[in-house]
Amino acid sequence: MIYLLLATLALGGCAAGVVWMVAKPFGWKPPGVLYLIAAAAGMLGYSVYDEYTWFDRATTALPNRLQVVRSYATSMPYQPWTYAAPRIYRFDAVDLGSLRANPKAPDLALIRLLRVTRNTSSNNVSAILDCPNARYTEIDTSTQFTESGIPKNPDWQSLTDHRALKAAICK
Repeated sequence: MIYLLLATLALGGCAAGVVWMVAKPFGWKPPGVLYLIAAAAGMLGYSVYDEYTWFDRATTALPNRLQVVRSYATSMPYQPWTYAAPRIYRFDAVDLGSLRANPKAPDLALIRLLRVTRNTSSNNVSAILDCPNARYTEIDTSTQFTESGIPKNPDWQSLTDHRALKAAICK
């Protein structure tokens, strides 16, 4: 986070420096407010660039065993341009190496999802997929299981919104 702040300030200073470098050879003394406007435009431009390229940079850095299965976009009132082009602030990636099957319930698959959110720590989320019924449920340490390995009282959700997850696991 401190690097983002330093980069933003540096680019603001560079933008103000560009105004000075353009004005200097012509002997023109720009008004002081022009330096401030250039610095603000440089900082805002870099912040927007950083927000919109975060997802591509983060997914490129993932190991091959992780496959992005869902991204979440948002719009913010304090960033009005996001209403025209929402920015991705979070994504889920399935760890293909974590796929486990239960011999007592062969239709269910246990997987691990990496939930990555901008500017926060990533979370590992365990989930059970029921491919024939196109549903899944997230589980944690408090989840109780039957003797056959099926969760008791799961909160099943449809896989229709998770087409990429279904395609990656339910082959």
